[in-house]
Amino acid sequence: MAQERTPAHVAATATVEADINLRDIVLLGTMGTESAPEALIRLPNGETAKVAPGSKVGNETVATIDDGRVALSRGGTAHWLEIPGS
Repeated sequence: MAQERTPAHVAATATVEADINLRDIVLLGTMGTESAPEALIRLPNGETAKVAPGSKVGNETVATIDDGRVALSRGGTAHWLEIPGS
């Protein structure tokens, strides 16, 4: 079975270019349900990981996951990661 290529107009619509710092944690997407949210992140070493609230990411903890963003906390301080280019 031959593999079909994605039509150019579909690829263009589904692709967003964004500048990212490859040395930082980057949010790739969020998924799941309101009661069981998950997120896909890119780690500074290039690996990807699926995380949920309470997951450890380096020396930070996933505090919460909203639609298109993740709050990471450390030492009582939190900051939001958002999907680049969104």
